[in-house]
Order: sequence, then structure tokens, then C-alpha cells
Amino acid sequence: MNTDSWLPAVITGLFGLLTGVGLTYLSAILKFRKDLEKQYDQDLHKARIRVYSDLWKRLEPLTPDAPPKRLTPQTLRDLLVSLREWYFEDGGIYMSDESRPTCIQLKDDIQAILNRPNLQADTEVSAEDRKRLQKRASHLRAIVAGDIGTRKSSPVA
Repeated sequence: MNTDSWLPAVITGLFGLLTGVGLTYLSAILKFRKDLEKQYDQDLHKARIRVYSDLWKRLEPLTPDAPPKRLTPQTLRDLLVSLREWYFEDGGIYMSDESRPTCIQLKDDIQAILNRPNLQADTEVSAEDRKRLQKRASHLRAIVAGDIGTRKSSPVA
């Protein structure tokens, strides 16, 4: 038997086999990676729901619909401490690139009010300050709701 006749067929067969094995291997790796990414996204989503729910509750004093409560410097100090605790103890690490700076800006806005000279401890903050803080808190709530997808229709509906 002449090697010129069967050698190309063997080489072609081996190449086809190796290519098939290689593609199967590559496909398996890509599927594994996609599955890992999906699991990571699901875990992050669950964690964000948990920590963002807590943040949502802490922002309650800055909602227009909040039960009537005076917004005093002490209320703002308590809120600032609460936000710092939330950020460093649990929530900050889960924040998105959009929610993090908005949260920090809210804390900075509160601190700026508290840093004002002649701020009276027992007086309410001005209506203008209250409105600005409410707007910033509302913006933060909208961003975190977007991060976890609660403001859109279900993709499986």
C-alpha cells in the first residue's frame, strides 16, 4: 500500500479529531466561565437587595412622605452616623460606580450643614436645606433601585 494515498487521509482525520476536541474543550471553558459570571451576578444582586433595603430604611427621615418629624442638627448627626456605619460595616462594598458617589455626596451635604457656624442644636434645618437633602436622598434611592432592577419590568414576564 502506498503511503501517499492514506497519509493525507490520516492527517486530515487527526486534524479533524484534534479540532473537534479543541472546540469541545473551548466550548466547555466558555460555558463554565459564563456560568461563573451568572452566579456572581446573582450573588451580587442578592447581596445588594439585602444591603440596599437597609440603606432605604435609614434614608426615611429624608423623604417628603416621612412621618412628621423635625429635621434638626441632631437628626442629621444621627443620620450621618447611621450612613457611615452602613457604608463601612456592610453596604459600601456593594455599591455601584453610580450609587457610591451619590451616597458620598449626600453625606458631604449633611456634613456641610452640620459644619455651619452658629448652627443651633434645637432648631430645624431650613426648608431649602431639607429640600436639597430630600432631593439627593431621592436620587440615591432611584440609583440603588436601578442597581437591583426594582424599577423595571421583569425580564421573564
